[in-house]
This record gives sequence, structure tokens and C-alpha cells, in this order.
Amino acid sequence: MKSDKKQYLWMGVTIFVSLAAVVAFFFLLLRYQGVKSYLDVISMALQPVMAGIVIAYVLCPVAKFFERQFCRVRGPARAARLLSVLFTLIFAMGILVLFCALVLPQVVDSIRTLVVDLPGMLEIQLTRLGKYLESDSDAAATVMQMITSVETFLMTWIKENLFSTVSNVAGSVLSVGSAIVNFVVSVVVTVYLLLDRERYLAQCKKLFYAVSRNKRFNGAVMETLHQTDRIFGGFISGKLLDSLIVGIICFVCLTVMKMPYALLVSVIVGVTNIIPMFGPFIGAIPSAFLILLVSPSKCLAFLVFIIILQQLDGNVIGPRILGNSTGLSALYVTVAMLLFGKLMGFVGMIVGVPLFATMYYIVKRLAEYSLGQQGLPMETASYEGAGGDTAVDEEQDSEEEK
Repeated sequence: MKSDKKQYLWMGVTIFVSLAAVVAFFFLLLRYQGVKSYLDVISMALQPVMAGIVIAYVLCPVAKFFERQFCRVRGPARAARLLSVLFTLIFAMGILVLFCALVLPQVVDSIRTLVVDLPGMLEIQLTRLGKYLESDSDAAATVMQMITSVETFLMTWIKENLFSTVSNVAGSVLSVGSAIVNFVVSVVVTVYLLLDRERYLAQCKKLFYAVSRNKRFNGAVMETLHQTDRIFGGFISGKLLDSLIVGIICFVCLTVMKMPYALLVSVIVGVTNIIPMFGPFIGAIPSAFLILLVSPSKCLAFLVFIIILQQLDGNVIGPRILGNSTGLSALYVTVAMLLFGKLMGFVGMIVGVPLFATMYYIVKRLAEYSLGQQGLPMETASYEGAGGDTAVDEEQDSEEEK
């Protein structure tokens, strides 16, 4: 009798919680704009904290490397940790200062020169194109009308939007002050996380174990998180190093080839190379357009060079640095790029591949667990074949005959 009452009690609690969840879901849908505004406020407030977490995650391998070096001296562990964090910050700040001092001024100067010279370069190319189209007056009139419209749009955008945007950014002292404050907070959060990273991870693990009491589930979740950390850590650090090498190679080769805007183009190619597969081509499109305005022949040579560089990166540099950190085929990488690029924009194109690799790993483990429960093989090769000719089907048929 008591067991029946207890069963009915749990059933009533379950129904009540389910109805409450449905009502809360529809309430969130009806009040989506209000909820979204609150979430936007919370995300803006925690933005420096999130930035600090990302920076700490990226710098954690560097801090571990310095800590191992200091631990060899056999000094106090706490002193080794403090020195490792200090040297990691010096290393990161040194790279940032080096970039701002050497690369950034030349990139800004190239952009300024481009903006000033763009009308003249467009006029020269339009004159050349007009000479090519003199033989066909109808086609020439149509093409010239289209190009004139594009030129007018570009000139209007440069004069009205680009200069106004630059002036607004230059005059926005409050935004600069807010950015500085956010940067300082992010650095402070990064320092705290690097100093006590084990303790913060232990607190999260403790909270998770307090909520979940299933040991098998807890073990699977911890293993999945470990695999996720391996995928993201290997991909992000490897891709940053790969992009740096590609950018340096691009700058050296373009300088030797005497290409215009060599540093600006190399920065574009290096940054977009972070995007898997399509990155070099995405960076090559605006770069080729800039070079085309100066010299069509150099533009053709640049496109040939980018194809060679992409093949070198895809077949030699990338595999040696990244290895098989994601475990995804080219098809899955394309799907991840399209899906997360559509959902999250440029950031999704960068983190989409490791995110999809993590999802792929989870689905793979669930599928292998289900197959193991059924006594079926886990190797994909066992399921290859047309129709019912797979090894698994033949094995099941033989068992049914028995």
C-alpha cells in the first residue's frame, strides 16, 4: 500500500514538473524579446570574464611549459606556478606589443594608401577595359554602365561610410575607455584562472558530482570532456601556429615577387587561414582584387602562388602541425563549416570544426555502446557492402537459421 502511494506520489511530481516545464517554455517563447534583452545584458556584463576564460584556455599550454621548466630547478611549487604565469603574460604581451609596433603601423599605412589611391586605380582599370570593348559598342555601353554604377557605389561608401566610421571610432573616447577596462578585467580573470586552474576545475567537477549520482554517466561525461579538451586544445594551438607560418611564408614570397600591399595581403591570408579548408581562398579573394587594381598580371601570379601555398599548407605544413586532431573527414569538415558558419558567423567557421568533432565523438560513443549491447561489431568496415551483403547481415542471417 505504501509502495503504491509512493509510486503515485512520484507520478504526480513528474507530471507537475513536466507541465511546469511546458508552461515555462511557452512563457519564454511569448516573452522572447524580454528574455533576450536580459540575456544580452548578462552577456555584455560577463563579456570580459568570457574573454578571460578564452585567453586562459589558449595560454594554458604555454603556462604549463614554463611551469615544467621552473619545476626542474626544484624550487617551491607555488613559486614555479607564479613565475610560469608571469612569464606567460610577458610572452603574450610581447607578441601583442611586437605585432602593434611592427605589423599594425604598416597595415594601417597600406590601408590608408589604398583608400587614397583607390579612385585613381579604378579609373585606370576602367580606361583599360574601355579600350578592350571599343570594338563592340553595345556590349561596351552595357558593361561600362554596370562598372560606373559599381564605381559610384564604392566611392560613395568610401566617402560617406568609411571616413565617418573612422572618425566616429577616433572620437569615441568612452568606447575606448570601456574597451580598456574590459581588457584589464580579462587579464585579471586570466591571471586568476592560470594561478588556480586545478581548484576551479575541481569545483566544477564537485558540483557536477553533487548533481549527478550515476557513476557510469559521470565517467562517460568526464571522458567526453577530456576528449573535447584534447580536440579544442590541439586544433586551436595548432591552427594558430599553422596560420602564423603561412602568413610569414606569404609575406616573404610576396616581397620577393614585389607584390603590392605585401604585408596587408599576408595578414589577410594568415588570419583567414585559421578557417579550415576554405580559409586561404576566402583571404585570396579580396587580396586578389587589391592586386588586380594595380596590375592584372601580378594578380594572376598571386592566384597561382595562393594555390601552391594552399597545397603546401594542406599537404605538408598542416598535417605535420595539426596531425589528425579532429578525426573528421573532408565531408564532415565541409558540413561543419556550412552549419556553424550559418549559425555563428565568422566565429562559427573557426570553432565549428572542433565543435562538430566533439559532437561526432559523442555520437560515435553512443553508437558503439548500443552496438556493444546488441553484440554487433563496432568497426565501420563490417557494415560496408551493397544492400544486405554486409558482414553484419550475414552474421545475423546465420544466427536466425540456427
